[in-house]
Amino acid sequence: MISKRTILLLMAVWVFASIYWKEYKKEQKMIATPTLNNVALSTINGTDPIRISDKYSTEVVGKIYEGLYAYHYLKRPFQLVTNLAEEMPSISPDGLVYTFKIKQGVVFQDDPCFPDGKGRVLKAADFVFSLKRLADPKNIVPYLGLIKGKIKGLDAWKQQADYAQEVEGLKVLDDYTLQVTLTEPWADFVHFLAMPAAFVVAKEAVIHYGPEFLNHPVGTGPFTLEGGFNPQANQLTFVKNPSFREKFFPAEGDTLYQPMIVAYAGRKLPLVDKVVTDVIIAEQPLTLKLENKKLDVAPISSSSIALSMIENNALLPKWGKKGLVLVQSSSVITQFFGFNHSHTVFQNPDLRRAMSMAFDRETYNQTFYKGAAQLAHSLLPPTLMDEANALQVSYGYNLERAKEYLVKAGYPGGKGLPVITLDAIAGTNYKDQAQFFAKCMAHIGIEVQVVTNLPAEHWNKITKGATMMHLLRWQADCPEPSSFLQVIRNKELCGLFYENARFNTLFHKAMATTDDGERKALYLELAKIATEEVPMICALHVPEQYLHYNWVKNVAFSDFCPSLDAYIAVDMAAKVKAIK
Repeated sequence: MISKRTILLLMAVWVFASIYWKEYKKEQKMIATPTLNNVALSTINGTDPIRISDKYSTEVVGKIYEGLYAYHYLKRPFQLVTNLAEEMPSISPDGLVYTFKIKQGVVFQDDPCFPDGKGRVLKAADFVFSLKRLADPKNIVPYLGLIKGKIKGLDAWKQQADYAQEVEGLKVLDDYTLQVTLTEPWADFVHFLAMPAAFVVAKEAVIHYGPEFLNHPVGTGPFTLEGGFNPQANQLTFVKNPSFREKFFPAEGDTLYQPMIVAYAGRKLPLVDKVVTDVIIAEQPLTLKLENKKLDVAPISSSSIALSMIENNALLPKWGKKGLVLVQSSSVITQFFGFNHSHTVFQNPDLRRAMSMAFDRETYNQTFYKGAAQLAHSLLPPTLMDEANALQVSYGYNLERAKEYLVKAGYPGGKGLPVITLDAIAGTNYKDQAQFFAKCMAHIGIEVQVVTNLPAEHWNKITKGATMMHLLRWQADCPEPSSFLQVIRNKELCGLFYENARFNTLFHKAMATTDDGERKALYLELAKIATEEVPMICALHVPEQYLHYNWVKNVAFSDFCPSLDAYIAVDMAAKVKAIK
């Protein structure tokens, strides 16, 4: 006869075995579904490619949509490669007519906007429709200034914005051949076609969803957004697009990336089945999620996390023992304090120079980046144009000279100067950085008050000219010096509202020349003007710093590859074991 004690023991064994089996099945399911958990450190401003301009919205859009060209994931310096285009464009001798061959067999993601919900084949006409949307006055397009006046007939079409009407410079030669005619040579045109603003969208989706299209993305990319986009959501889930074409992990690249190539070359992209992106604005929850292994990878270059975890450009040993890995990429980011030149006071160049000389960049770098950033001797990062770095800062830190220039400006000791407001993003290191700047200005008698905004509000105020000064990080849109110089030329782009006829003329000349040597010389001349005129106070070239756990593979961050997550792999068995 079995005793009561034995029965209870057997029941306990059964209960524990059941629990163990359930946990085992759960773990096996996780291992069978490779998932990357990452983070966006700012609100996402919709998923319409033409409407977004910030880093994290671009990363969302880059998972879903694609353009004709992209940048090689593993080559440095950055190299343009084909994406939806079959080959690099054929260009007429005068640099005006570009002919593109479109890849055949590419299909849009399945969506209710299509008959029977099945995505249709991509054709050349889709690119004509997408480029027209850039000029449609009904759309809010941050990068409209880049294409304005560039494509023959597009500005005239804009007056009526009738999609049934043809544009002289946009022609479909056949289903898979697109021809674009420019009004004048444009050095960055193919680079522009690799930017999110030029990503292709489906006409059916735009019509079907109407104003809600920005929340219902339908692209050709490696992932689809589960459930569409909800602006209030604090988490986004992307799943592998089952109809994504055959695109493979590269078989060549820089020496640094050879181990990745050996392990993954030829593997079909994407390498994970799912990407879960948490939207986290405050630093404390970011730190907790990272430490508790709720995130696989996280950017930290703008957060105080970097100050507590990194020393001498290396991760402190205690964090390495926890399985964290530090990745730093060369900077294509310039942090600057922008003047809104629509305020008369900032039309005084000697005032701008005095403020530049009162700003202690070296201490600022040590305080907020532990010396990991590069002092900005020019608006252009050395990565894009090292010659500009040799210009040095004509108006670098020198308090005595700053006071002299303040006298020249007509404000001795700051007398007669109104209180200057400086806008920064709340809840991040930016507020502390703005306050550091204010203390520097106080040393020469200039009073600066710091105003904080939520990220979306901050950008909105800047573009509408509603600030006096503002703190910004500008990241290049393409690996060309023009990507930075356009900040000065395009008055609204970063809220500078700066006017310099000579600068604008030289910039236009640089964009129109087909001679690479002449263009480079013009870029250098433009950099010199910016250094002398101080339209903004350049602070630092900030490196991109990321932490990821050692179960994450192929982390080769590129500022010009919005579809990074397609190349990243996750060792789920190692991840599950570490979390357990």
